[in-house]
Amino acid sequence: MTGQIKRLISHQKWVAVALATIALAGVLSVVSPVFLTVSNFQAILVQSSVTAIMAIGMTFIILTAGIDISVGAILFFTSALFAQLFLTTESYLLSFVAAIACAIGLGTFNGWLVVIFRVSPLITTLATYSIYRGAAIHLTGAQNIPVPREMGFLGNGRILGLPVPIIILFIVAVIGIYALNRTRLGVYARALGNSDRSARETNLPVSRTLLAVYGFSGLVTGIAALILLARVGGLQSGIGIGIEFTVIAAVILGGTKLSGGSGTVVGSVIGAIFLVLIDNGLNLMNASPYIYDIVRGSVLLAAVAIDRYSAMRQKFALESQRAARLGIDSSLVSPSEPLRGQNG
Repeated sequence: MTGQIKRLISHQKWVAVALATIALAGVLSVVSPVFLTVSNFQAILVQSSVTAIMAIGMTFIILTAGIDISVGAILFFTSALFAQLFLTTESYLLSFVAAIACAIGLGTFNGWLVVIFRVSPLITTLATYSIYRGAAIHLTGAQNIPVPREMGFLGNGRILGLPVPIIILFIVAVIGIYALNRTRLGVYARALGNSDRSARETNLPVSRTLLAVYGFSGLVTGIAALILLARVGGLQSGIGIGIEFTVIAAVILGGTKLSGGSGTVVGSVIGAIFLVLIDNGLNLMNASPYIYDIVRGSVLLAAVAIDRYSAMRQKFALESQRAARLGIDSSLVSPSEPLRGQNG
């Protein structure tokens, strides 16, 4: 049984964080009996919905060996645009369509910059982070703008007894799973993450793939922005600050390789839930709110370290298999020193 679990984890890395989530939930249920209530589980899913929805989009980007540091700024700009437009026009439809279209446009613009300049996505999106957040502050004058009470349905309403954010998360997750496993976008994203050079040599649509994944991330970030705006009841200048790191941590915790090529939507969603459980546990322990960021940062660092260790083990295993075929002693193989082909 133990061997089967190990093999399952090695092939489906999200299983590890799922088991960790179950274990953490068990510990928290002992600490507080209230934790095991249906209402509390729903509250946890609602709290994790914004991060999980954004993590679904980020999964596609990281699969291509990319990253988007600007998603928090896109979330803030989308919220600011919706709030400002509604304040001016009082039109839900116009504000909603403009906000979502803008979110898609900002995400696609990130992809376009990566394609055109071929600069590291980290540097590119770090620059657009400052641009988008600065533009949002300029648009609103750094003012807090309330949204109408009816908007609250998107963040706090229920349909058939289920919170609306959970329903939206489920729909986005199903679309993400389908796109990743049943469409060319998922195939191309994985291929690009495994080897950019091979993807270009085989004439895969690299540029269109990058535009699509960054645009999709923008779309789901826009959806998450409207949910968050509805939950808090209005625009606040601090919306979205630091959320990009939580989103990236959720994706890496969920088993997506930071170097690209491998990952799942399910794992990213579970990773987001795991992070909310940590916050929930710290709250139950009456921990200082200032320690939350320390814990999140430590979790992200641990996730990156585990990802790197896993990648090195996988590389070592491949090199050992190749050494065996070439008749070389596998003890001489180092994962940091790839084998050279032998002439003659």
